[in-house]
Amino acid sequence: MNMITPLAPSLERWPDEGKTDHRWVEERRRHAPGLDALLRWAHSLGASRIDFKTGHLVTIKVHGVIRPATLQPTDSLVMAEIVGHIYAADGMAMLGIGHDLDTAYSVALNRRENLRFRINITPITVGRGNGAHVVMRPIPARPPSLDDQRVEAEIRATNALRSGMVLFGGSTGSGKTTLQGGLLVDKLMNPTTYSDIATGEEPIEFLFDDLRPPNGSKISQTEMRPPHMTFARFTRGLMRREMTDGVVGECREGETMEAAINLAMTGGKLSTTIHADSPALMVVRAIALCPRAERDNLVSALGQVLRFCINQRLVPRKGGGRVAIREFLTFDRDLRRKMARTEPTDWQDLIQDAVEVQGQTFGQAITRLLEADLITEDTALLEQKRDS
Repeated sequence: MNMITPLAPSLERWPDEGKTDHRWVEERRRHAPGLDALLRWAHSLGASRIDFKTGHLVTIKVHGVIRPATLQPTDSLVMAEIVGHIYAADGMAMLGIGHDLDTAYSVALNRRENLRFRINITPITVGRGNGAHVVMRPIPARPPSLDDQRVEAEIRATNALRSGMVLFGGSTGSGKTTLQGGLLVDKLMNPTTYSDIATGEEPIEFLFDDLRPPNGSKISQTEMRPPHMTFARFTRGLMRREMTDGVVGECREGETMEAAINLAMTGGKLSTTIHADSPALMVVRAIALCPRAERDNLVSALGQVLRFCINQRLVPRKGGGRVAIREFLTFDRDLRRKMARTEPTDWQDLIQDAVEVQGQTFGQAITRLLEADLITEDTALLEQKRDS
C-alpha cells in the first residue's frame, strides 16, 4: 500500500519552484528549465515516480512513500506546456479526443549522463473540464546483464535463431522489456556474430544508440507515434529493410499480429510481447488477435513460425528486491508438426502438456530459486497456489 506523507517542510520540496529562470517550459520541444530541474531533484532523492495532474500539486514517490514536491498546483496552461514539450504540439489535442499517450523523455544529468523517463499521459476530467495526468517513471540506462537476471540457457539460445517468432509474455511490470533488452545487448556485443536489429517501441525504454559493438553490429530504434507510425506499419516496413532481427514492442491488435506473422513467414526473425499469464495462454491470445477474415490462414501460419514462448513473473526476493520466475517452451519441429495435426481450439492443452514435459514450468522455476535461497518458503507457497 502506498503511504501519503503530510505536507513536508519547504526544504523537502523542490527548492527552485517559482524562480524566474525556471519556467516549466521555455521553448517547446527544446528547453524546459523548470521541468528538467525538478526531474533532476527528484532523481537525487531516489524517486521512482513523478506525478503531474491538472489542478494538483506535483507529487513524487520515494521508497514507496508519496509526498508533495511543489507548493503550487499545476494549472491547465502549465500542463499544456508540459504535454506539448514532452510529447508533441498536438499532445493536448490528442488527449482531447480520448487518446492516451506513451513516450519517453531524457534530461542531461551532466556532460556524460542522461536521465531517461518512461511517460504515460492520460486524459482525465477535473472540476473545470478536461485535464491531463502525466506519470513519469525513471528508466535505467542499461538493462541488467543476462547473468544478473539469471536468464536460463534455453532463453539465451533464442539469440541464435535466424527466423521465426519469439513471444515474450507476462503482466504489466513483469520485466518483459528488461529481459528483451538484456538479450539485445548480449547479441549486439557478441564478437562472433553480426546483427542488424530494428525495434519499434512505445516508448523506447532502453536507448542503445551509444553502444559500440565490436564487430559492427547495429540497432535502429523507432518510437511509435500513432496514427502516423504504428506497430503494424513498422512491422510491414521491416520486410523491405533486410534486418536480421525485428523487435515489436507489443502485439496488441489484429493488424500488427497479421504483419508479424507475415514477416516471420518470409524468413525473418521477429520478437514481440503479448500480455497473457502462461505460454499456452499467450498462443491463445495470439490466435484471438488474428483478424477474423484471415484467421484460419494466419493461425495455421502461426503454428509453423513459432519458435519460442516465454512467460515471466517477478516475485519478492529474499532480503529485498524482486527476482524472476519463468515458464518457457521451445517449439521444435516435432511440436510444430503436432500443432499442424491438432485443431487450434486444442492448442492450449497441447502446449501446456509440452511445457511440463520438455520446457520449464513456474513450479520448476520456484523450486530452483528455493534451492538457491533466493526466495522464502512463504513466497514459494503463494506462487505455487496461484496456478493450482
